[in-house]
Amino acid sequence: MLGHFHTGENNRRVPGKGRIPWHEVGLALRDIKYAGAVVMEPFVKTGGTIGSDIKVWRDLSEGADEAKMDEDARGALAFSRHVLGG
Repeated sequence: MLGHFHTGENNRRVPGKGRIPWHEVGLALRDIKYAGAVVMEPFVKTGGTIGSDIKVWRDLSEGADEAKMDEDARGALAFSRHVLGG
């Protein structure tokens, strides 16, 4: 039984911006009838407590400002809903 599903790309970016086979992940979640929460936690900026704690040592956002970060988050949410079902 799966109680919680946490998404993140192998490169710490938002889902859909790396190499994880999300369509297959979505199929597997549907196969087990997963209906719980899906949490997305990309780490793309240096600095701050979290950036320091998890050792983000370079900017993976390609210099994104806050508006671009919001746009990327919205895009990742739409992508995740599409491929993971929800």
